[in-house]
Amino acid sequence: MLLIAAAGLAQQPGDTQRLIAVIGDLHMGSGRDAGGAWLAGEDFRWADEFERFLEALDAEGGGATDLILNGDTFELASADCVHDDPELGCTEPEALATLERVLAAHASAIDALAAFARAGSNRVVLVPGDHDAALLFPAVRARTEAALGNGRAAVAAGGAWVSADGQVYVEHGHQIGWRADRFATWPEPFVERGGRRHLERPWGARTAGALVREHEQRYPVADNFADAGAGLAHALSAAEATDLGAQAADLLRYVLFRMPWQQFRLDLDIGDVEPPAWDLASVRAQGPPFLVDSLPDDDRFKPLAQHALDGGGLEALMGALDDAELNALCDYRAALRRSRRRLERYLTQNDPQGPPVAECPRLPDSRGGQFDYFWRTRDLSYGSRLETVQASLPDRGRPIAVFVHGHTQLVDWRQRILLSTSQGRPVIVDGFSPVRDALAPVVVNGGAWQRTITPVQFVRLQAESGLSDDGLMRALRPEHLAPCYSFVQVDPYDLTPAAPRIRYWREAESGEWELAAVCDREPELPADRAG
Repeated sequence: MLLIAAAGLAQQPGDTQRLIAVIGDLHMGSGRDAGGAWLAGEDFRWADEFERFLEALDAEGGGATDLILNGDTFELASADCVHDDPELGCTEPEALATLERVLAAHASAIDALAAFARAGSNRVVLVPGDHDAALLFPAVRARTEAALGNGRAAVAAGGAWVSADGQVYVEHGHQIGWRADRFATWPEPFVERGGRRHLERPWGARTAGALVREHEQRYPVADNFADAGAGLAHALSAAEATDLGAQAADLLRYVLFRMPWQQFRLDLDIGDVEPPAWDLASVRAQGPPFLVDSLPDDDRFKPLAQHALDGGGLEALMGALDDAELNALCDYRAALRRSRRRLERYLTQNDPQGPPVAECPRLPDSRGGQFDYFWRTRDLSYGSRLETVQASLPDRGRPIAVFVHGHTQLVDWRQRILLSTSQGRPVIVDGFSPVRDALAPVVVNGGAWQRTITPVQFVRLQAESGLSDDGLMRALRPEHLAPCYSFVQVDPYDLTPAAPRIRYWREAESGEWELAAVCDREPELPADRAG
């Protein structure tokens, strides 16, 4: 049973008249080396911007703000925790030692958070994510709360945060769908071995996570792509990797099932359009080539997948996929094909190069344009998670209206949601509803309170500079990326939350910092590579 609590910090009835701000994926790590230079794997280099943001947020909320740090605030999934069994992560003492290094490296940001929690009636809640699941160790949680030094700052011991009226629910998002960083027994992500309790190390952390850490030493922005997996694919391409060996199948699964649905324009898929029924027997008859064909030709990972296919390394993966997973791949292929044929260049999609991926074969009775609703898998994944969470919550008389998550670092695009004909015209919201033709519940991804780059932006910079993948990946640092930090805001309300808003803490062209509705800034080439 999923238990939702922010231990020591309960929201009170009537607390809807407060601003809710949700930020995530700060990834505070070990900071700088002995010489004062940033460690290549340090993603949080923005203490000054963060302190100014907290001051602006305090003013915005009038001293009555619930600030939810939605997972991966700290980088506690230490590579130093090495055990004979690769499924075992840090023990509690190991995690506590890592936390001490992080707190020391980011003392000014921690002090700013503590000051924010002391101001007015503000509150701060840290929701654990996959990279800081160690916050669920009692000693790590206690040390974190002590560092924030205030009774209005706490760790969400139940793994998520929910408003007092039950209508706003916040979790990191690694437990949704087929995510590679799922924990088997969340929010108790522990494994007992030899009388010691370890964090579980999910398969995604053992494969993709390990490779990202390795390549981040050479390519510091490998972990700053706004689409989980895209940075790894670019890093592998830059390193001219050709053979992933025994890891190839797991990495291909990771790449295929990351599915950034936010990249697509959905506002035309309304009314009576239905999802197609895919001919899964024909799909299975294609065998492992189906998996490689599910990647666009310009996907940096495709040559590696093809090499694994040529070596016979994908047979087991194809055989292990169930019908729901095959349907998911077919839904995603259809959405990607449509988007590329329309030359839609949205958040994460590379410019269309070469032919779009082929659609899966359909069963005869679902052919034609009336069966072009391709978001079934997205709706099922998020709808199922909502049902699970809703069933775990106390009955407060009102269902979840706003579900905020993160994890993928990809901020949601604005979408049009169609109300029923009796309610009027379509409404534009940030996020989407997994219930067709409905305004609620709204699911929204706030992206990362981080500087990030999309594959489209990377390709543009590459064209401007003439650099190879390796040359540009080596040249870029997080400081070169757009000075925008995204978050979700839910305004104070009486009975029902208004639609959540994506907002940005942004550096304007004037050099001033401001809260804004759009980012409107682009990454820039390093000075020695520009022009």
